[in-house]
Amino acid sequence: MKKALFLIGVLLLASCSGKPAQMLPSSQSSVIDWVDFVNWNDTTYTANYETNEMDKVWKTERVLGEVTYTLDGHAGANHTSKNGDAAYLPKGTKLYEIKGYDPAFRILANDKIYEVSEAGKAEKVEDFLDIEGKVNRVILQSEEDLSFIGEFSEVHTKEFIDELLLLPYEEAGRTTEGKRVFFGIELTDGSMTRSLYWPETGYINYGTTASERLKEIFEAEMKALNY
Repeated sequence: MKKALFLIGVLLLASCSGKPAQMLPSSQSSVIDWVDFVNWNDTTYTANYETNEMDKVWKTERVLGEVTYTLDGHAGANHTSKNGDAAYLPKGTKLYEIKGYDPAFRILANDKIYEVSEAGKAEKVEDFLDIEGKVNRVILQSEEDLSFIGEFSEVHTKEFIDELLLLPYEEAGRTTEGKRVFFGIELTDGSMTRSLYWPETGYINYGTTASERLKEIFEAEMKALNY
């Protein structure tokens, strides 16, 4: 499994669809601020800060596993993460399946939602992004402060989700260049999964590349909302 994601000195945008930004450590730095993540079943989950601010009580199903190693205070920047590792969760913390969600997408630990950021063995986005039939709206957000800019039309929302879920998951070959478009998918329970889109390369931060139709939808909505 990949080396654990981390930040040094400052924490950048904490969660985009649960996926953290990262900054390489300075050779002068000895302090590591780990991204709040946990690894289980060959999948990396990152704390969904926006959803956790809802202070919602989530119903749980079975226990999936538990934390076996806490990186904070124990591991160095070159630590290679494995199943059972967590940045801050104490050893022995139980990992729960959340009622109504596939654990490939979200799990619960220490009363917090952790959302997939590295999907392991997934072949398509639908294999881990458990949102079908749960979407309230798709929104565009400000690059500066993630404030609300506007929402997709109802027709585009349905087509966007249908198209997104069928795209292949590509763990390698991610190209993030040029302008970034911040967007969120608001679910019917009020929670949000957020992501990024790079028009120049077509890359979407769910580990996939937009189809031509998805690019057209993005372009139409960005134009309509003056993004």
